[in-house]
Amino acid sequence: NEPVSRKASQFCVSKPYNLAMEKDPRLKALTRQTGITKRCAKDVESYEKELVQLTAKLTQMMEEGKDQYDIKHQKSAIAETEAVLPDCKRRKERSIDELRVLLADCKELDVSAEYVAAQELLAKITAEEEE
Repeated sequence: NEPVSRKASQFCVSKPYNLAMEKDPRLKALTRQTGITKRCAKDVESYEKELVQLTAKLTQMMEEGKDQYDIKHQKSAIAETEAVLPDCKRRKERSIDELRVLLADCKELDVSAEYVAAQELLAKITAEEEE
């Protein structure tokens, strides 16, 4: 019962593998900041969608002549969403700026998956903002 011998080539991935790049701490920071930016963008999108839904529901409630207590409660929900939205937008813009700085600092790592993912996220966010 000899241990199974495996060649190093069995474990190689098809992409060129650069050990120095894998250990670069900037890649970890880039991955983290990409996730933060993605989350902030998703939060803003979610709150904007919620605001539209709550406003439509309020309009419908008013047209149907619903109880004033329910209308007041709905207005309160809208006010809470409107209060949260500016902070979310500020955090999103700050995270985008930080991601751009990291990308500028990591130009030589442009072949890494992390760098490409960050660039794609920025392109997607920019395209959505232009709409």
